[in-house]
Amino acid sequence: MKVLIASSSVLAIPLFKVLSDSSEYEVTGLLTNQDKPTGRGQKIESNELATWAQSQNLHVYKSAHEEDITSALIQSSSEIVITIAFGQLVKENALKIPKHGWINIHFSMLPRWRGAAPIQHSILNGEKSVGISIFKLDQGMDTGPVYLAQEFSITKDETTTEVLNRLSNEGSQMTLVALDMIKKLKQPISQSVESVSYAPKFLKGDGEINWERSSDSIYNLYRALGSNPGVWSVLNEVRVRINALEKSELLVELRPGQIHIDNEKMFVRTLDGIIEILNVTPAGRNSMTSAEFVRGLTSKVGLHFG
Repeated sequence: MKVLIASSSVLAIPLFKVLSDSSEYEVTGLLTNQDKPTGRGQKIESNELATWAQSQNLHVYKSAHEEDITSALIQSSSEIVITIAFGQLVKENALKIPKHGWINIHFSMLPRWRGAAPIQHSILNGEKSVGISIFKLDQGMDTGPVYLAQEFSITKDETTTEVLNRLSNEGSQMTLVALDMIKKLKQPISQSVESVSYAPKFLKGDGEINWERSSDSIYNLYRALGSNPGVWSVLNEVRVRINALEKSELLVELRPGQIHIDNEKMFVRTLDGIIEILNVTPAGRNSMTSAEFVRGLTSKVGLHFG
C-alpha cells in the first residue's frame, strides 16, 4: 500500500520509521507546509520535519493551497494519506482522491479535546490520562469515525513535549493496526455526540501566570504551555519568560506574586504555596538561571510579579 504522510511536525518521524521498516507499505513522501519566515531575521526556511525528510532522500511535497495537495496526491499515486500534526484544512475533493482516503493520528480520546492542542488542554486541566485516536478524516474538525483508540496515563510532572514524544511512538505502532483494519475492509465507528470538548490552539497571551491561582494550577500551566507558547510574568514592566519552575516546600509569609530572594534563589508566592523559579528569559535578553537573573537585579527587595 502506497502511503503519503502529511505533517509539519517532527512527531511524524517515528511514523516514517515504522512504515519504512514494514515490507507491506511504501512511503511515497511527505506532504508539509510551505517554507516560512523564521527567527529574528525572518529568513525563509523549511520546517524541521521537511529538512529531516530531505536528509533521508524522501520526496517532499509542500502545500499552501488545495491545488498543491491535489497535485501531491496525483504525483505520488498514494493510496492513503496519514496525517499527524499537519495543521492544514483538507477539503472534500482531496479527501476522495486516495483509494483508502485519509486517516489522522489525534492525541485524545475522541470526541474529547477535538482541535489543535489536546495534550496541552489535558495537562492544563490536571488530567491523569490522555489518549490516541486514529480516525478517518472527514470535513469536520476531528469528527470522523474512529478505527481504534487507546488511553495512556501521564505522570504529575510530564510536560506537553514529553507526552507528545512518547505518544508519537505509541501512535505509530497503533497506525499499523489501523492500516491492517483498512486492508481487511473493517469499518470505523462513528464518534459519540456526547462528551464533546474542544482544544483550540493557545496564544502567547494564554501563558501569562496569574499568581492568585493555586500552585498546582500554575505548575500545570507551565507543564502545558512552557515550551510553546511559553509561560511568563511581568516584573518592573519587563516581560519575563519562565523556562523552568517547580513547586517548593519553603515556608515564608508573602502575598500572591510577591518575590522572595534567598541565597540567589527566587521564590514566588501563589494562592496556596510557593513556586521556585529556576530559569528565565527577560524580554530582549538570552535565557539565564535564576541565580544569574538575581545577581543582575538592582534591588532584591519589594519585588512583585504581575
